[in-house]
Formats: sequence, C-alpha cells, structure tokens
Amino acid sequence: MPGRECYNSAVAEPLQSEAKSSRGRALLRKLLVADNRPAALAAAVALGIFLGCSPFYGFQTLLVLALAAAFRLNPGAAFLGSQVSFPPINFALVGAEVALGEWLRYGRWSAPKAAVGTQWVGWLWHHALVSWALGAVLIGGALAALGGLLVWALLVFFKAWRAA
Repeated sequence: MPGRECYNSAVAEPLQSEAKSSRGRALLRKLLVADNRPAALAAAVALGIFLGCSPFYGFQTLLVLALAAAFRLNPGAAFLGSQVSFPPINFALVGAEVALGEWLRYGRWSAPKAAVGTQWVGWLWHHALVSWALGAVLIGGALAALGGLLVWALLVFFKAWRAA
C-alpha cells in the first residue's frame, strides 16, 4: 500500500544498537579525556592511589569514580591509580599499614594473644581495623604524593620531549 512503510527488523535493530554503542563510545571518550593537563592527571592518579590504599575493599572503585567526578578529575587515570592494591601487593600494603598504625598507637606491634571466637573479633575491631585505617591514611598519603609527583614529572618531561 502506498504511504505505508514496512518495518524491516534486519535494518532497524542494527541502527538502534549502533546509535546506543556510539553514545556509549562518546560517553567513554568524554570520561577518558576529562582533563588531560599534567597537574590534573597527576591529581587523579594521586586520588586513585590514596583510595587504593584505603581499607574500603569492595567500594574502592565506586569511591574513586565518585570522587573523580566530584573533583572533575579524569576517572580513567584515577581508576588506574587505585589499582595499586592488586592482590600480590595488597598483602604487603595492608601489613605495612596495620604495623604502622599499631606502632603509632601503642609504640609496638600488638599481635593478638591466643584469642578465640568473639575475643578474636574484638581484637580485630579494636586494634587491627583502627590501626589499618590510621596506617592507610599515612602510607596512602605518602604513596599518593610520590605517585602524583612521578606522574606529573613524566607527563611534563614527555610533553617537553615531544615539543622539541
């Protein structure tokens, strides 16, 4: 019939999915190139490293992405910085943070005595978690400062090298 258009799913559905994927690519591109100045990228990496050292396992990625968006930093760089706590390294990182926190709180490492059941949970809550949080702020801050400075220096160097 004239004036009546035929629906062809073979043509319409790929066009719809192509439009969705191009919007997704545009959003991803916008997120990854949010702010590419060396200082902004270094700040994003430093934020990621600091939160990667935090005891918020399971929420680190959400925190990194939310704070990167709040501070208008590059979320891709912040996410990469947060990967400082990947499994082979996180055991040493957590151990160092707890040990530093224990040393700052008590002047020594206070290992648990032969505690069982709720005593073990009590020791863990009152000693290890608080010490971990304290050590994470200090070690995370130091690593974030070093990592941010290193990223900034490398970006400035390569920018000058490319311009020469």
